[in-house]
Amino acid sequence: MNSDEVIARQRQERAHHLNVILQSKSKKKLIVAGAGTGKTFIFGKLLEQQGGDNNLALTFIRKLVNDMAAALGGIAEVKTFHAYCKKILHANNGRVELAPFLTKIIQRDAELLGKNLDDFDNKLRTLQDNSAEISFFLRRGDYYEVVGFDDSVYRLYRELRKNLDILPEFDQIVVDEYQDFNPLEVAFIEELAKKGDILIVGDDDQALYDDRSASPSHLRHLYAKADFAKFELPFCSRCPDVVVTATNEVIKAAQQQGLFEGRIPKRYECYLEDKQVDSTKYPNIILATCTTVRVIAKYIQREVAAISPEDIAESHAVGNVYPTVLVVGPAHYLREMHKYLAPTYPQISYAPTQEIGYDLVEAYEYLLCDEESNFGWRILLDLLCGEEAQKQALTESEAGKPIVSLLDPSLVAKHRKAIGLIRSVREHNQVANAIEAELRTLLDAHADAVLAWLAHEETGEQPPLDKTKPSILFTSYKGCKGLSAGHVFITGIHDMSLPRDRNNIRDVEVSQFIVALTRTRKQCHLLANMWFIAPVDGNREYVQRFEPSPFTEWIPKELVQDKGELKAKDLQ
Repeated sequence: MNSDEVIARQRQERAHHLNVILQSKSKKKLIVAGAGTGKTFIFGKLLEQQGGDNNLALTFIRKLVNDMAAALGGIAEVKTFHAYCKKILHANNGRVELAPFLTKIIQRDAELLGKNLDDFDNKLRTLQDNSAEISFFLRRGDYYEVVGFDDSVYRLYRELRKNLDILPEFDQIVVDEYQDFNPLEVAFIEELAKKGDILIVGDDDQALYDDRSASPSHLRHLYAKADFAKFELPFCSRCPDVVVTATNEVIKAAQQQGLFEGRIPKRYECYLEDKQVDSTKYPNIILATCTTVRVIAKYIQREVAAISPEDIAESHAVGNVYPTVLVVGPAHYLREMHKYLAPTYPQISYAPTQEIGYDLVEAYEYLLCDEESNFGWRILLDLLCGEEAQKQALTESEAGKPIVSLLDPSLVAKHRKAIGLIRSVREHNQVANAIEAELRTLLDAHADAVLAWLAHEETGEQPPLDKTKPSILFTSYKGCKGLSAGHVFITGIHDMSLPRDRNNIRDVEVSQFIVALTRTRKQCHLLANMWFIAPVDGNREYVQRFEPSPFTEWIPKELVQDKGELKAKDLQ
């Protein structure tokens, strides 16, 4: 069959799959489909057809919210799961403050109060209702009048079991990335589905979040249920043919290794009408084995310099904006490569995942809203007081006493004064020299962080993007979910990285590889590091040679252009 015949057949089939979904009278629909197959497009078509104005779209991934909202054209409220739960709690219970680091504070409370409690988030995520951890967490959260990510869902779910009417009725509900939900979120979706027609989409090949109690088994269980109508979207309009073919081969090899047990079978085919030009221009996945991470950076620099002006322009096109280049890999590789490439490419972004923490700034955020905030003063107690003082205050707080009443009056007076100065800064929209001096006197070592926070509030807009230059984004294997880019460089493709142990490959590692691979719109490069370098007797020496990742062996050789082993001199 020639390409014209393939395009005609695919066009007819894709229209059929779309019509089957839109014509279905089922109130519960499930689409299981791979990356780039047009799930958001289906959302929009279904919502348009429904004709109502009371629609809800939920996604697990925060970075998808804006993209989905733009694509759906205002015909649905688009929220992350946690943001929607916070909104409903706020509507029913009054003001609700979200504290991402609440678990850390409550864990510290438990330790100081001598309670043998741990793993609070997992207990919430897995609905261990009778556990002492959940009881303690909710009690302390009530005292602080804040919620975290997981307990916001748990609190709302608990209320729904008593009174489902606190949720509105919906014309249509759509839920994305179902494979990334944990048991608590799955239970919540079951309640939500009682409030309107629901369409759920997911892909068990892209399940990345086993570390937050999520599992592809939830999607597979839903697929087995008789009350859901099942549909497929087999055609990928994002990736060139070589990437789609390689993805299928990786999945087949993983199953032959005994991985992906219970996987939902699905077709995954490159949609040539959209991708024929790219598939012809980029017929291979590029494999290169570099001596060090610095050499990988030099390789990326060379390849980015060779990207065509047409590819750069397409990445910046109105309505089709995506990074020209996406570099995916372990954090310690990304840091080194970013340091090397940033001077050459100013339009480069790297926001490494950081542990959620807190400082004086976070305390003041809460105290500026409510100067008696137990949570704000609790943060100050943790930052500024010794362990014995914390134990005594927390013990008395268990009886409901406000934390501010349990602190040294001079400490309270100092920070009330600082809060007043910060309010003055906000009113005048500038940090006066006299106020800066006074804040430095009051806050001592904490002053720099607070002044930087205030200065950040005054900053203007970012400089405009130069659309003639490539934009480059660095991110982790997990962080690339929800993204796509013209040219993708996947680093760390060797043993002890991805996967950590070739003799004990985990499903989630295969999924990480598949997700990274399927971000590609143009060309994908798989980059292995040949040597691990470490200090030996005061000198940096090659101490261990890495073996290539078995994942590269799972891709048929005819799909790969292997550039062999590269040293720095090869990239001059």
